[in-house]
Amino acid sequence: MKKNYKTYAFAVLLIIAVLAIMDGLNNSNAAEELRKEKDRSAEEAASLNKEYEIKARMLDEARKENKDLEVSLSELEKEIESLRSAVEYKEFAAAVKTIDSYRAVQSFDEANRFIALKEGTGSYTIDSEGNCPCGFGFNEKGFEWVPNAVLDLKEFRIEKDKIHLIYHTAEDVKQDYQFVMVKSPGRFDREKKWRIDEITLVEKGD
Repeated sequence: MKKNYKTYAFAVLLIIAVLAIMDGLNNSNAAEELRKEKDRSAEEAASLNKEYEIKARMLDEARKENKDLEVSLSELEKEIESLRSAVEYKEFAAAVKTIDSYRAVQSFDEANRFIALKEGTGSYTIDSEGNCPCGFGFNEKGFEWVPNAVLDLKEFRIEKDKIHLIYHTAEDVKQDYQFVMVKSPGRFDREKKWRIDEITLVEKGD
């Protein structure tokens, strides 16, 4: 009976020892899993941090590129405006040159060559010989041509494809002249250049 008790006690101790070893192994495995999980978390954190740094750098570069683009666009707009102004000035100067030539002529035939070819535009003279009084007709409105009447340029404005030039006139002319200029063939030649589309009378100013 005593021997059986000792055997039973040994068996119990053995079971306890086995359980203790198994528990230790389990704890060891759990610790290993915990360490691995910690390593994975650290790797994920490092990966996220690296991704953040990359995206932050990309954002900074995008902002810089956008700023550079804005500067480039601004400079381009200035260049375009400068070119547009240069073109406008060149065309304006050509239109003024046309009027300079027009006001220098001394015959109605010569003056006629500065008029644009346009429906509703014509000319008239006092007789079939072309003697004056004479003038132009613009949309059924007559304008008498008077030699040496046009003086200095007073005002101007550029309006799309037209240039408006207002000139002082000689003392014996009651009103100033406004020339509406267009690029067009002429009544007697087909070269397209700045010509007189219309002449209107405006109030005489200083």
